[in-house]
Amino acid sequence: MELQYDPAGRSLLKTTGVLMIVFGVFGCLTYLLGLAAVTGLAYATSGIFSAVNDLVGMGLLLAGAVVELITGILGVRAAKRPARAGKGRVVWGVLCLLLSLAGLVHIALRNVDAPRWALAFGMVLGAVVPAVYLIGAARVLRGPVAAEPEEE
Repeated sequence: MELQYDPAGRSLLKTTGVLMIVFGVFGCLTYLLGLAAVTGLAYATSGIFSAVNDLVGMGLLLAGAVVELITGILGVRAAKRPARAGKGRVVWGVLCLLLSLAGLVHIALRNVDAPRWALAFGMVLGAVVPAVYLIGAARVLRGPVAAEPEEE
């Protein structure tokens, strides 16, 4: 008899895992282009000191995108085989959330010309998907649920 895991938790984990894969790939491409642009501008203007802060922020966001991609892949796998899902899914989710927020806060503090609503919107989006992922991972981590008795 196969153990029944929380179906809502599994679908939540799978959905957020797919979203994290999509956003992770998009983020990796975007932040790699941003790193190249910042490095090119720093080289062209010889403003290495001012570019270091931008490079740190872009590096944090790139690391967050890579972790988001890995977390999404692990989440989709855990949704397919919840019996093999361990506490690592929650750890990856927390790491993803922290890196996303750290990069966004760094960019927000550095980029004073950007509209505050755009920065707030980015922070909310950067936190919502990992937070929902953590909810799904915690529900799957709880283990098998009791099977509902069949009515005759």
